[in-house]
Amino acid sequence: MKSGVYRCATTLLFSLIASQTAFASSDESSCPWGVPGCLIDSPPVLGVFNDTRDNLLRLLGEKAALSLPGQPIPADFSRSRDFYFGPHLDIWYNFKSPAEQNTVPPASTEVKTLLERLDLADTEPDYSNEHTHENRFVSMTAQSDANFLSALLADNSLTPEQQQTLAKVRLLIDGSEGSQENIEALEFPAGSTAEQFKRYLSAANDFYAGKYAEAEALWLSLMESPQPWLAETSGYMLIRNALNTSSQNAAGEYGDFDVNKVDPQAAKLALKRAGDYLQHWPAGQYTASATGLLRKINWYLQDSDSLAKLYEHAFTEAKDINTLIALITENDNKLQSRDSNWNDTIYRYSPEAPLITFTQALRMMRNLDCDTRQPCADKSYLDEIKPVFEQSDTLSYWHYLNLMLAYQKKDYAQVISDIKPESHIPENDILAFSEQALYGNALMAQQKWSQAREHWSQLLASTQNVEQQQYLQSQLAATLVESNNIAAVFAATSPITNLRYRSVVLKTRADADLLRQQVASAPNNEERTIALHTLLMRDLIEARYAEWLADKALASHISQPVTGDSFADVDLSVFNGSGGQTEKGYFCPSLTETVSVLSKNNRDGHALNCLGEFLRTGDARISLWQDSPGNIALDALTSDETFIGQPSRQGYYQQVIADAKSEPEDKSYALYRAVMCYAPSGYNDCGGADVDKHERKNWFSRLKSQYPGSVWAQKLKYYW
Repeated sequence: MKSGVYRCATTLLFSLIASQTAFASSDESSCPWGVPGCLIDSPPVLGVFNDTRDNLLRLLGEKAALSLPGQPIPADFSRSRDFYFGPHLDIWYNFKSPAEQNTVPPASTEVKTLLERLDLADTEPDYSNEHTHENRFVSMTAQSDANFLSALLADNSLTPEQQQTLAKVRLLIDGSEGSQENIEALEFPAGSTAEQFKRYLSAANDFYAGKYAEAEALWLSLMESPQPWLAETSGYMLIRNALNTSSQNAAGEYGDFDVNKVDPQAAKLALKRAGDYLQHWPAGQYTASATGLLRKINWYLQDSDSLAKLYEHAFTEAKDINTLIALITENDNKLQSRDSNWNDTIYRYSPEAPLITFTQALRMMRNLDCDTRQPCADKSYLDEIKPVFEQSDTLSYWHYLNLMLAYQKKDYAQVISDIKPESHIPENDILAFSEQALYGNALMAQQKWSQAREHWSQLLASTQNVEQQQYLQSQLAATLVESNNIAAVFAATSPITNLRYRSVVLKTRADADLLRQQVASAPNNEERTIALHTLLMRDLIEARYAEWLADKALASHISQPVTGDSFADVDLSVFNGSGGQTEKGYFCPSLTETVSVLSKNNRDGHALNCLGEFLRTGDARISLWQDSPGNIALDALTSDETFIGQPSRQGYYQQVIADAKSEPEDKSYALYRAVMCYAPSGYNDCGGADVDKHERKNWFSRLKSQYPGSVWAQKLKYYW
């Protein structure tokens, strides 16, 4: 067992990839976190190197019994390599948003219906770009128009003509002088409800124009209006007015938003306005929005404790997964990853936010080197935050943090002694499962392979959760690989059924006998195809030419070789090459004929060149692109660096060049191809050890001087 490989493996036990930035919330996955089609990609454990948002989403989703955006479940794990812990880019790329599906926003439909009731059916407002509105223009939406139109229709004191006129002007308001002229042109009796709606339109236009002082005065006057919608909406708009006032000069050096430049007095006024609104209208139509604005206000005021408390409450109020994801994203941007997103200080914890404190402590454990810029979650920090969990009756989280800290410090003996191994845990208890996973990982870190195998096997036999099953299979497979018990992965009674895990082990760790066994007796054609492709490539890589000829006949065990994009890396038809793809001017027979010649004379120059042509034109190799990453600890043990997946074409050419018995036709082609290994980048794409430029120049010169009449000497213009 290579201890260096295992040290690498243990760093991956709780993540696909270690974060490049010590305190970034995520590892910059290949699709934006939380957007439709971008699935949760971390393992089903609470880990240090998980995306912090994944940790929080798993905890909160479990508490609310919400269905997470998880990986699709294959119909048969033994025949699919599509389940893994990582970004599923194919799903993200192919996801169709509602806009792409040509769905009509409900609010737009509501506006159309309301306009028909107002006898304005011919009016067609454009909401095609409402999603691009920001800052004070964010309320220029169909829903905002619908609210206004509904208020007009609900007020019997307005005449139909007044309703129509007010509606037409409202749909054109954008903060411009033209809009203000349209408003001023309206003539209604002084003190009438229509006149008050006109005043509201003036306030709205001033707001969109950035004239916040003028807008505030108008909305304050409307707060006393007997018209209920105008009074409540004005009370709500006073919050937004103060909030936008506070941030109107908060542009950073490059035009970006700088929260440190917010006017604190205006932000405090916004906080008061929000409190006033919620006191007067605790169940009002804008209560949810006002509560959301409280989070923004407290962010502006940089009151982390109040902000964290608001987020924790909002999490519990989320009724669907999309709302929860949006809240977690907002929290991460404004609070937990503020150091990454706003160049702010590291957020540490809050007294009334146990879940945020817990996930932030895990995030901080990525760095155990403490300094003023990057404080870490050491023992003193854990003692400092203990009251957070005591007060919320969640000490189990704090105990897990202590276990994780010991693991991060490689005190595996402490982890093992402090966790009681269980053979069965509740199905919906990610904290309990994570603790048992930590115990198994500590056993692996101490190389207690038999105990680790028993632990993973017992958990795997008892859990019904699909994600947990696949995680446990991966860890069990890694344990068997580390303990050089590869055959157990493929035993008839093996609980490791995920073809992705079996495939990566076959490709990187199985010997020829095991590969032959799986070609003959694997449970399905998919695995038999993978085993045979790997076996035939290994025969070529290791120059077992006679065995290749015999092993090719094992294809009779595969009733239907698998094909298609999902199995393109193990397409057996590659071995049926006719030689017709060879570069024009050089003839090669079929691959079978070429290998037959090599089985009798493994130094035959023409056959070696043709074997190189097979590899060049068919790009034949043992590839892990379809099998990794996403296999937890198994990835480090079966990486591209731990096995040879491609024969060295350059080595074949060098043999031909060095062989005095090689025919001129073959030696000239070998010289040409050896130089071309470095074209045009100067980097070797033929495999084998790189040769320096002096040697490449020597090949070039020999071809030009010794074989000046050959097509290859005439064709080659440079060396690289």
